[in-house]
Parts: sequence; C-alpha cells; structure tokens
Amino acid sequence: MGLPGAGRLDARGVTVRYGPDAPPVLARLTLGIRRGELIGVVGPNGAGKSTLVRTLSRALRPAPGVVMLAGQDLYHGVSARESARQIGVVPQDAPIAFDFSVREVVEMGRAPRLPRRPFAAPTPADERAVREALRRADIEPLAGRPVTTLSGGERQRTLLARALAQETEVLLLDEPTAHLDLRHQTLTLALVQGLAHAHGKAVLAVLHDLNLAAAYCDRLILLHRGEIAAQGTPDEVLTPANLLQVYGARVWVRRHPVTGRPFLLPLPEAGPDAAPAVRRTVHVLCGGGTGAPLLFALTRRGFAVTAGGLSAGDTDAEAAEALGVPYPREAPFSPLSEAVIAEGSRLAAQADVVVLSEVLFGPQNLATLESALSALHAGKPVLCVQPAGRPFAARDFTGGAAAALWEQLLAAGAGVVEDADAVLIQIQAFSE
Repeated sequence: MGLPGAGRLDARGVTVRYGPDAPPVLARLTLGIRRGELIGVVGPNGAGKSTLVRTLSRALRPAPGVVMLAGQDLYHGVSARESARQIGVVPQDAPIAFDFSVREVVEMGRAPRLPRRPFAAPTPADERAVREALRRADIEPLAGRPVTTLSGGERQRTLLARALAQETEVLLLDEPTAHLDLRHQTLTLALVQGLAHAHGKAVLAVLHDLNLAAAYCDRLILLHRGEIAAQGTPDEVLTPANLLQVYGARVWVRRHPVTGRPFLLPLPEAGPDAAPAVRRTVHVLCGGGTGAPLLFALTRRGFAVTAGGLSAGDTDAEAAEALGVPYPREAPFSPLSEAVIAEGSRLAAQADVVVLSEVLFGPQNLATLESALSALHAGKPVLCVQPAGRPFAARDFTGGAAAALWEQLLAAGAGVVEDADAVLIQIQAFSE
C-alpha cells in the first residue's frame, strides 16, 4: 500500500553541512517536485546539485529543514522501504564490485517490492518490470554481461534501468547523461521526459549540459553556492545575466530553430596575452550577420568596440548585445533613421579605426556606406572587408548607388582586407 498523494516531494528550508563547523552546501533551500513535470537542476561544480539529490532521496538528513514525501516527513514519518517504493534514484555512479550480470543489477530495483520473507521469488509482475526496464534503457543485448565489463555509458544505462524497474512515482537522476554518447543522451532525456508527461511521474534531473536542460526540462533550478539563484522556465532561467552571475561566463542565447527553446553558445574569452599594446577603439559598420565574427574577434583581442546602426533582430545586433558592444538600435525592417545615423556618426568619431564588414547594401542601409566615407573624410583610417574573387557588385542591391560610394571610398584611400584576421593584423599595425 503506497502513500496517499504519492508523487509529491518537497524540500522546505533545507540546509546541509558536511560537518558541524563546515559551511553549508545547501542553504535554506525550498522547492517542490510534482507529477507530470521534469525539473532540471543546473549550476557550476560545487553548487550543491548532487547533495540536493542525496537529501531528497533520504540519504543525507538536512539540519535544519525538512523533506516531505506526499505530505509526510521523509526522515521521520516514512520507512526506508516505503521511501524506496516511492523514490527511484540514478546516481552519478554506483560501485558494483561483484560480477553481477546486467539483468541481476536491474532486478535489484525490485527489492523494495518483494515480499518480506526469505527466498521470496520474483513474481510475473517483477519479471515484466525488469524486461521493460531493459528495453527502455536500450540494454537488452547486455542483459547477460557482467556489469564489471561495461563501459561507463553502459553502466549508466544499467543504473537507469534499475531505477525504472522500481516503478516509483518520483525519479531523481544525478547527471543521467554522464558518459553517454549523443544518441543515448537524447534517448535518455526523451525517456524521462515521457515518464513525466505521459506517465505522470515526478522527475528531477541534475544536468551539466545547459542546452539539453533547455531542450527537455519544463522547469529549471539554477543553483549557486548552495542557494537557488533562479528558477522558472528555461527562458526565465537561462539568461545571459544569470549565467554570467553564476558561471562567470558570457553566453549568446539564441532560439533553437526546431524546438523554439533557448540555445546557448559560449562567447570567446580574451586570453592573458590578447590585449593590444595600445588599446584602440574600433567602430564596426555591419549588418546581416557579416559583422558578428569581427565583433567577436575584436572583443576577444581586447579592443574597445562600437558598432553602427543595426535593426532589432539582426544577427549582428544580437551579437553586439551579447558582447556588450554599444550600437544605435533601429526598428526591424526599417531604413536607418536620421537619429540612428547621427548616433552612429558620434560613435565613429570617437573611434580610432572604422571597419566596414562585407555587408550587403540596399536602400535601407545605404547610409552605412556613407558613414564609412564620412569617417574617412574626417581623417579616420577605414578598413573595408572584401574577399578576393568576390566582386563588390554582388553586394549592391541599390541599382549602382552603393557601387558609386564604394569607388569613392577606395579613391579616398580606404584600405581593403580579405577577412577578420587581416583586420586584426592591420589594426595592430596602426597601434605600433
């Protein structure tokens, strides 16, 4: 007979220390796990993620704080056997020193459901549960293998199958995709997501891969130094500001083209020898994604970078925002306004060098070329990116107006370089 209301697990004001005088690994943490939901726990190493799983699974008693299973105190009102009937756990790794077969390890998941009498034989229901767990974890061909001969990924899938065989209402997974190849990472998370959505299980998974967490989890809990730094949907949690605060890393948050979920790309960090001898300000005229590599490269090398007018939603605008590059913002699909052009001219006037990317030109952004020409007339060095073998005419959608301005740029002394690497070399030469 299970607990009434099984499938609810709550932590209330949980604090955990590894020693009476040690700092807390978890501090005043409160969260709830409900049926039909896959919760992802993310955070840097040492944030308390594995400790949280141990505390929620009746392996590490909090003090103070309480963990409630279906409204009852997990550590005082629920027996170990009943806890094992309600909560399944997939640890990061579980040492198995003896040559048990994979099937025998999975059968161990049925132990909480066997009758309390010596030599109790498994029932047909037990055998069905084991067969189904082997199938779901994609390890049926390994059933007869000694577990000590398995790879790390095969062992991880065996531990998952053992937890599936328990047939619990709550499932706690500590890095279930560790050691798994790409296919089995996605299979595993699709499986546990299905257990939550289709079978009404309450599932919590610790995950290191933030993109996998964003793709499969309904809700995320971001831990930092034992406390909840943020919680909510992947969109609410996986923001550049949150990840910079918690991980100390800059990321570019995009939208996955298929799932619509957040998709994270790490931004390059400047190396210790990256900064130029003389710090220069570089103003980049770009658009349509042609400037993003330049913005990345210049920022990584330690230059101060600004950009010309960009429309909201433009890839270069998103790159500029992710990198903290100032630029005047225009409405989507609109020509550059006088105010945006004026602000871009002000930023260009403050720069030491102006760079024009391999941007395509139409009536809406012809002012970008005019800005480059104005900077050149004001005495600024101007570098224009134009790969060899690609005629400028392929970039001109203005009926020749852009080509005329391009010829004026070249005649006035603008430099022409082939790519971002050449831009960096040339700017470095200006600095020496």
